[in-house]
Amino acid sequence: MIRPAVAEDIPQLVDIWLRASQLAHDFIPATFWHERADDMARIYLPGAETYVLEVAGRAIGFAALNGDHLEALFIDPELQSFGHGTHLMAHAMGERQRITLCVYSRNVRAVSFYRRLGFRAVEERLDPHSGESETLMLWTQRPEGTAGQA
Repeated sequence: MIRPAVAEDIPQLVDIWLRASQLAHDFIPATFWHERADDMARIYLPGAETYVLEVAGRAIGFAALNGDHLEALFIDPELQSFGHGTHLMAHAMGERQRITLCVYSRNVRAVSFYRRLGFRAVEERLDPHSGESETLMLWTQRPEGTAGQA
């Protein structure tokens, strides 16, 4: 079940974010993520349109949107590779005509995931927080009756 996040979800979502971030971004020191956990809990998640994927009464992942920008998509590391991220993205894509996102370029698994969903790379740039290269990606809903996407 996908539902809007409530304040009581925040600690569990931050835990998922922290564990998944460290796993997916092992090229960034763990301290970087730990230093940002409080901001994630107090600023970013409460300020975003956040959807929680819940299975058997437990939050296992979330997607956080800020307008048409996907700020975060994270699945509990123990439950990755079962289609949960695709399920959350299908929900987000059903809510928007277009979505942008930034992903660390060295996170090849995530870049490939978004490409499979129809996102295309728009720009390469440096993330000002980590100094790592990131890829700005864009997805737009196909107009009715078109076979492909530009």
